[in-house]
Amino acid sequence: MNFKARVKKVSASLKNNECFYAAFASDIFYLSGFSGTFAKIIITRDKSFFITDSRYKGITDNLHLASFYEVIITNKFKDSLKKIVSAKTKTLISAHTPLADYLNLVKIKKNPQITPLISSMRLIKDGDEIQAIKHSIKINEHAIMAVVKSLKAGVTEQDLSAEFEYRAKKLGASSVSFNTIVAFDENAAIPHAMPSDRKLQKGSLILLDCGVKCGGYCSDLTRVISFGIMGTRFREIQRSYDIVKKAKKMALKMVKNGNKAVLADREARRVLFEHKLDKFFTHSLGHGLGIDIHEEPYMNSTTDTVLKQGMVITCEPGIYLEGNYGIRIEDDYLVTKDGSVKLGSMDDKLILL
Repeated sequence: MNFKARVKKVSASLKNNECFYAAFASDIFYLSGFSGTFAKIIITRDKSFFITDSRYKGITDNLHLASFYEVIITNKFKDSLKKIVSAKTKTLISAHTPLADYLNLVKIKKNPQITPLISSMRLIKDGDEIQAIKHSIKINEHAIMAVVKSLKAGVTEQDLSAEFEYRAKKLGASSVSFNTIVAFDENAAIPHAMPSDRKLQKGSLILLDCGVKCGGYCSDLTRVISFGIMGTRFREIQRSYDIVKKAKKMALKMVKNGNKAVLADREARRVLFEHKLDKFFTHSLGHGLGIDIHEEPYMNSTTDTVLKQGMVITCEPGIYLEGNYGIRIEDDYLVTKDGSVKLGSMDDKLILL
């Protein structure tokens, strides 16, 4: 990652009386590669500062932060902050700045003002970021297939959630990117179901919504598994699955540079409406993906966002039939001038066991 270039871009956008103050962990990672529990970044027109405490001295050395920051190791952060910003009359912050940091800036009369500067930069992924997301997706896909191969009657939703995290970390993930959702049958009709001690039985539907984080970047995938479902119930589920898959396919036709994000959401709902299933699609079509699992742009029915080349999004239509089952299909895509490019390689068909 070219962190130095990112810092330089922020610096070039500032006036002489301004500084940019970063306290949100994901912004700090974006500008430095640092992922510890305490750090602040201050960027001015002519100089940039990275502030942390003595626990992270070795980390800052390994990241070579001194090549583009003045690194300050201190246990008196507030004193350092006052000294650095004393000559600045305006402090710019991101909308995700922690409240304590905002109040501290107010206290020292540094007039904090929210700017979209970093969020707009993070919206468009560079080549290194896209490769990091693709690597995260690859691990995710392999971990899903490892879980599928491990399936047997008697395992619980909680067992499979833990199994996915174990497999992902064995494959190189630093963590899961959110709490893994494993839901059997009617539990799958709850979009964000919490894994329970319910045991898997032959003839069950399994919804697995999972993501990993690797190299600081997230993935987010959802697959549905038919575990020995037969007869009329299987035919019903396969029909519903095919409709959701078509909604996903048609929505993605609207995903390209210059199109409004809302068009993709509308297209998915149009397909579901044709089959009288639209009322069972109870969430947005998708969201941006990167350092955080949920980022801009948001792919919903009210957004005014215009899609731009380099954005990375999820596409995850679903239907949820209370007391029966739920189906959601999700993959991660890069927005290009010609359309969407799937960043993973896993087929999105119903998995049959």
